[in-house]
Amino acid sequence: MTPSSFIRMAGAAALTLALGACMDIDMEVDILSETEAEATMVTSTAADMYEMMQAQAVEGDEEFCAEGEIVANGDMIDCTMIQSGPFAELDFNTAEEGGPSIEAIGDGQVRVTFPTGELADAMAEDTGATDDPQMQAMITAMFEDRAITMTVTGGPIVDTNMEMAADGMSATYEIPFTTLFEGDTGLPPELYAVVQK
Repeated sequence: MTPSSFIRMAGAAALTLALGACMDIDMEVDILSETEAEATMVTSTAADMYEMMQAQAVEGDEEFCAEGEIVANGDMIDCTMIQSGPFAELDFNTAEEGGPSIEAIGDGQVRVTFPTGELADAMAEDTGATDDPQMQAMITAMFEDRAITMTVTGGPIVDTNMEMAADGMSATYEIPFTTLFEGDTGLPPELYAVVQK
């Protein structure tokens, strides 16, 4: 997976690649066993904005969806990136870089943690919104009704501060982009879910 972390892609890299594009980012971590997981990220952006990004791309810049699969979905373009393997080999699994961490914690349980404490500050800083109220208003309008959604699956959820599905088999948390740009998200320092294998 190109980004070093889901969160980083959802934040600075996503905005760098697609500033001005309305987009949704759906991230799912599926715990396959006590040692392996599959991570899927789908970034959806308006088709006209995708075409604009391609036309304005500068040589040497990171290409949108360079290592993923692009699929036209009506008036949207979906970029899907999938990676699976041992926890330590997943390139987003670097907590010090702001990415989610996955670890076996014993008794057949696996904990997935998304550090979120500084996400809003990082996004505001990367867009320049902290210094320019007009820029903040423009960016907020562009991302109205768009969100980052994080989901953990793979077995019964035994502990989480995310929203648990009715069947108890997944946990999800949605962060609207507009709340990130406004800066006061009320997010906990981390989102987590513990999966029983």
